[in-house]
Amino acid sequence: MFKIQHLCSHKGLKMKYARELSKIIEGGVLGKINQVKAYTEFLADKLESDGEHKIAKRLRTSMSDSLLASGYNLASAQPARQLRAPVDKDSHMALADITYPGSNHSGMAVLDVTTKAQVDEFISFVLKAEKLADAGLSSAPSLLLYGPPGCGKTLLAHNVAAQLELPLFTARCDSLVSSLLGSTSKNIRSLFDFASQQPCVLFLDEFDALAKARDDQHELGELKRVVVSLLQNIDALPKDTIIIAATNHEQLLDPAVWRRFELRIKLNAPDSVTREQIYRNELAEFSPSKLQKTVEHSVGLSGAIIAQICVAAKRKAILNDENQTTEQELLYRIAMVRYSNVIESEKEATDKLVELKNLNSELFTVRLLSKIFGMSTGKISNLLNRDENEQ
Repeated sequence: MFKIQHLCSHKGLKMKYARELSKIIEGGVLGKINQVKAYTEFLADKLESDGEHKIAKRLRTSMSDSLLASGYNLASAQPARQLRAPVDKDSHMALADITYPGSNHSGMAVLDVTTKAQVDEFISFVLKAEKLADAGLSSAPSLLLYGPPGCGKTLLAHNVAAQLELPLFTARCDSLVSSLLGSTSKNIRSLFDFASQQPCVLFLDEFDALAKARDDQHELGELKRVVVSLLQNIDALPKDTIIIAATNHEQLLDPAVWRRFELRIKLNAPDSVTREQIYRNELAEFSPSKLQKTVEHSVGLSGAIIAQICVAAKRKAILNDENQTTEQELLYRIAMVRYSNVIESEKEATDKLVELKNLNSELFTVRLLSKIFGMSTGKISNLLNRDENEQ
């Protein structure tokens, strides 16, 4: 394997490259050529971004020469940006999707102050891993995200990978979980081995599909063995492999799973400050000057739902050749989300009709309420008149 001693002694090679160097050395000792190649490319990229172009070029040349001398087929090797995830042997489906959030921003998750501080702590945990190890506090950088759907767990995982400038390996549960006895555990092992040999963030979305509590009497013995395999693979991960898991159903997780994650963050529906920031970010130049009623009336809605409301409002503004949406349009969209097809009784319908009338009587006309609730205008009028007579 190629020599790196002259690189280690160079004054430009600072301690922040220690992780990459240790993985290169580990791969060389264990004969894991793909690991050596992946981390060498990653180190060269970091050196170039820091202005050390000569060292990066020398590193790549040394790697290529050494690989050729060892008989490694460079022509068949996959470039760093064309990594291929392992596949299920029976379905031939990839066990993970590989994306590069750093080069394809999908938006930033808007977080409240407390949650942002927790995420920043995790980022710092990863970036200062060597410092922590020197102090005897070495542990795997692991993060469990949980909470209701649409509150930004997947987006946050992408943001973390982007901040760390690492590819994101998102596990595909549809291919990981196999109907064949023992295949699921083998797939998990294959994916974890692959992730441990590449600089990446391993993301286990819909985590409850793999990590259900073993005391669930409705689950088969095979699925319980999958949990054991999952726990063993998490424990066997190198201390510098970054893993993030996310679930909408934290109550289903096996108790032993929680202990495997250094940091656990619950993502709730956004508070008022966060909701306003989401509206401003999503609407951008289409944002109306006033959003107070919009923010108040969207309490309890997830960030994903708010984003959908903004997209619908912007689309209408563009189709109408307007440069800005209105708060009335946003309130209408919110009402459509909240009240469409969820009425179980006339009393419930009346309460919601009155609520919208009190919110904005000019906007929520009988005709518009008829559209929102899927009732005739006559029925809407009768319910409102009945409420007035009862007061």
